[in-house]
Amino acid sequence: MNPLGILAVSLRNGRRDAGFSYAVLSERTRSISPGTLQRAASGAVLPRLEVAQAFARACGMDVAEVTRLWHAAYQGSLGGRAAGRARKPEPRPDLVNDLSGLCAALEELRQANGAPSFRMMERRARDAGKDLSRSTAFRISRGTAPASTDGLEAFLVACQVPPRERTVWFDAWLRAQRQVVRARQDADGREDLKQIEAVVSDTSRGQVSQEAAVRMLRKAGFDAMERYRRFDAPWTVECLQCAATLRIRLSDVVLARASCPDCPMLTEHVREAWAELLTNPSGLLSRQLVRALRAVTVLPARLQRDHLGVPVFVADRATLRILQSSAWHAALEEVLRRHIRRPFYLDVLLVHDYDTMAAPRNGQRLRRLAKAAGLVDSPLESSPRVQGQGRVNSSASNEAVSGREAATASGSARTAATAPVSWKPTSNSGA
Repeated sequence: MNPLGILAVSLRNGRRDAGFSYAVLSERTRSISPGTLQRAASGAVLPRLEVAQAFARACGMDVAEVTRLWHAAYQGSLGGRAAGRARKPEPRPDLVNDLSGLCAALEELRQANGAPSFRMMERRARDAGKDLSRSTAFRISRGTAPASTDGLEAFLVACQVPPRERTVWFDAWLRAQRQVVRARQDADGREDLKQIEAVVSDTSRGQVSQEAAVRMLRKAGFDAMERYRRFDAPWTVECLQCAATLRIRLSDVVLARASCPDCPMLTEHVREAWAELLTNPSGLLSRQLVRALRAVTVLPARLQRDHLGVPVFVADRATLRILQSSAWHAALEEVLRRHIRRPFYLDVLLVHDYDTMAAPRNGQRLRRLAKAAGLVDSPLESSPRVQGQGRVNSSASNEAVSGREAATASGSARTAATAPVSWKPTSNSGA
């Protein structure tokens, strides 16, 4: 016997044991007609869950057992959505990341609640003071996501979700909406790039040719190492200043966002700007700050897209406490913009004693630079890795973990003149 037949037999046996006619059962349920009750026990169609439960209560049956039989009948019923075909399991609300997944999870929730009719869902929401029309409930169950959290809450109320279990659904709705915004921004960005390419293109199709792309690349200070593919595709190039190999996009070249991260010319410009900063051209720096700035050493700078990282090695804690203030960052940015003729965001990175420093994300770049420059004489040791990044930071700890590697040591600092390296760090003490 199929599950629907088992449910029907159980209802008929319950009515027989109770000794009630369908008319008496209708009076006991107060809202269900005798014909509806008779059809529920006939086994011809699957009754609504509310009807089966009311039938069981009126006959004094075990409502929980009837509910279990109803769910089994629903899963095996030819009238259910799951009949005759395997269904893909729907995502849990805490795993939902897009609107389609949210709608699938909401429909699964409705099915688990006994697949109440949309009229019933409208009545439940209205009784709880929520606004949910039958048409809105139908659209949500068919794949149209709720337009607001109010609509989502009304649907959850109609599915009899308790308040303490609704938060996970609200979080899923927010994630889905953020995904929509990101997708829209990505689409807008691609459209903007198409328009920019059409402006700089040299072909009738609105695309940049290989020859034009190479010309623009060389004008920006790079040489191509492979054939040009697409305006927004990564391109392997070589820096004409330092012969470094890197990957950039032609769109970044056109928008003046492409740069060699470790180019010596960049470090030279930063040194010139730092020397100008020590003269205090704006007159806004205190004597104490100027003395502290002269006592530190500037390590090679790094320019990645539009972020300029300027690592500064601080040898003693007294100087570190003075430079923790961000009062001098604006003056440094002002002189840097006179020497570096392109837009950037400044990251000031204070590099100091390694046993007080949290290790960076990847590698030992600044540690190696400080060691090679003779600024530290103890072994470079590893510390726990942390992540973080900022624009212009005011605290040394935040600056140290802003996405750059930290150079440190426990021993005494030595002068940069003894370092057997090709570059020479700027010593601000005049040495």
